Amino acid sequence: MQNHFDHQDLTRRGFVGFELLRRLPRRCAWIPSGSGIYVVTLEVPEVGFVAHSVGGRFKGRDPTVSVPLLESRRLDGVPTQYIGRATSLRERVDLLARYGRGEPVAHQGGRYLWQLAQHALLRVAWMVHPDPVAAEAELLDEFEALFGRLPFANLVRGRRVLVAA
Repeated sequence: MQNHFDHQDLTRRGFVGFELLRRLPRRCAWIPSGSGIYVVTLEVPEVGFVAHSVGGRFKGRDPTVSVPLLESRRLDGVPTQYIGRATSLRERVDLLARYGRGEPVAHQGGRYLWQLAQHALLRVAWMVHPDPVAAEAELLDEFEALFGRLPFANLVRGRRVLVAA
């Protein structure tokens, strides 16, 4: 049986990178600056959680949530933990990595990632796409159809913006 939303499946879909978030330098010059979608993966059989988030405190707010809440969202055996979109992949992935290093930057999306006990093993992959809103919605729809809910760290579904012809 094919493991959907794992490294092999995401590569087949056109995602590249699969960089360890903790090792990304600031500005990530090799990541495209164009629009697209990105995924955060964790290739471990079962995830655990820490009591306090290592994420940044944007505007002084502690991003920590209760471990029972995190456990209720867990999907063991599913590597994709978060799906996001960006008008600039380079800038958005840079913010995500910096937030995970504890910097108080504006990247609240995916904040549950930073309470994963294995957060140092999180990888990010990306795909350039001219319509990141539609691409993200399509990927989230497929994920939800397969697993009955959004990825672990996706708290809300992004808004679809319809452009009049």
